[in-house]
Amino acid sequence: MLGIVISSLLVALSMPGMLWGGLIWFALVPLFFALEKLSPIKAGFAGFLFGYIYLLLSHFWVFPVLSINVPEVLSRFPPFVGVLTFFLMGVIMAIPFFGFGLFFSFFSRYLKEKPLLWTLIVASFFSFLEYLRSIGDLGFTGARLSDALVDHTGILQLSSIGGPLLLIFVVVLFNMLIFHQAKKLNNVRLKLLTLAAFFGLIFIVNGTISRFIPVNITDLNEKEQLSVIQTNFTQSLKYSDSTDKIFEVVKAGLSGVAEDSVVIMPEATFMLDIRNSEYGDELVNIAKNKDLEILIGFPTYEKENYNQLRIVTEKGFSDDYYAKVRLSPFAEFLPYPSIFGIFDFLKFLDFFSAGERYTIFNLKGQKIGAQICFDSYYPEVSRHLINEGAKLLVISTNDGWFNIKTGLVQHFSKARMRAVENGTYVVQVSNTGFTGIIDPHGRVIKRLPSVFENDNEFIIDEFEYVPTVGKTIYARFGWAVPWIFLSLTIFLLIIAVIDKSKERYIPIN
Repeated sequence: MLGIVISSLLVALSMPGMLWGGLIWFALVPLFFALEKLSPIKAGFAGFLFGYIYLLLSHFWVFPVLSINVPEVLSRFPPFVGVLTFFLMGVIMAIPFFGFGLFFSFFSRYLKEKPLLWTLIVASFFSFLEYLRSIGDLGFTGARLSDALVDHTGILQLSSIGGPLLLIFVVVLFNMLIFHQAKKLNNVRLKLLTLAAFFGLIFIVNGTISRFIPVNITDLNEKEQLSVIQTNFTQSLKYSDSTDKIFEVVKAGLSGVAEDSVVIMPEATFMLDIRNSEYGDELVNIAKNKDLEILIGFPTYEKENYNQLRIVTEKGFSDDYYAKVRLSPFAEFLPYPSIFGIFDFLKFLDFFSAGERYTIFNLKGQKIGAQICFDSYYPEVSRHLINEGAKLLVISTNDGWFNIKTGLVQHFSKARMRAVENGTYVVQVSNTGFTGIIDPHGRVIKRLPSVFENDNEFIIDEFEYVPTVGKTIYARFGWAVPWIFLSLTIFLLIIAVIDKSKERYIPIN
């Protein structure tokens, strides 16, 4: 089991905000050695253990959220319940890796003598399994292997073709090649030299692609501009009866914005529906007096409860809205109530309904596709917005629950992935940070200080971007990628069965 633990640690340490993404290129090798020696059922549990350890370590920043922050702010459950919930979260996230361990052990018995074919099968199956990990009410894409490549700018460009699953395919493929090569060599020195050679290849490829990426792709004749306001509200302030205080900060922030501006604000800037209130009326007056169009987040309670974004102009609140599509399980909705009904106490504000529309906002002629918080963890949300006509992607979020910077880094890294996948600028605006703008190649143009670096009540800035022209292959056909990997897995397994049958066939003379 040592190999399982080593791989878990290496993968976790390769995640954004941890140690170094380069570890991912050999992190799975100990796992493959361990799984090959086990029976299918034992390998299934070993795969589960691998996923459980690496996913909990990668999301360690969630532990104080559940065990300290939420109990203190909401007073709905004691800290030990938050601790138990954290470890239960790991169980749910790790279940798909049981399937990988089972698959690897079972088929390695028949295919380990065909290393190239086996390598392609493992990489394809793992990629499809990652898709399965993302679907359903409990689906989550945190700490994907592809996240480790966010600073590999050259190789990252592959995601404009096949999204995160293509990057995962490349990572697993590379690990399998090292695994097979290591099995051939008995000399430790040769193994280390081989590993160094593989690393050299990766950095040459990454560096070569990076050299061909334009340093500055801003066209001054086509640029657009918008203003962002990062609030630094604590969750205790937001969840207390403090709307007056929050509004004063919002008003002060808007006073510093230039006239005739588009303004983007965080998710749930207000914790109540402000449309028919004195706060809403005054916000409309500010928009009128300064000729502003403001995209702002607050919940609405009508036929359905929504965590949503809406535009405020001199004419009032827009009828169009974007409601969060991928709600956070247990915090924003209760998945499978017949099974998890006892966990309804985990809700943060209220349970919401998932949005069903991919609204494109028109703010002073700028076509903006906005999403909320962990929507950015799911590539399909951004793809839908681009295909509906968005020329800029905006992520409006409240990351005020996270008192460890790693959580902010990992969330922001998802915005960088979405930028490359869709070939578009992405602006993230967050309560407490990170707020920043990312170019279509995943490079951070500018990031405002987080609350850990600047605890002012708000921070204002202006971002410039070039509207998206055209669509990437992934934006157009990203829906097909998981099915391509599933088809490839099945096709290669059929080839393997045919080859095995030919080997067993003995002609009769």
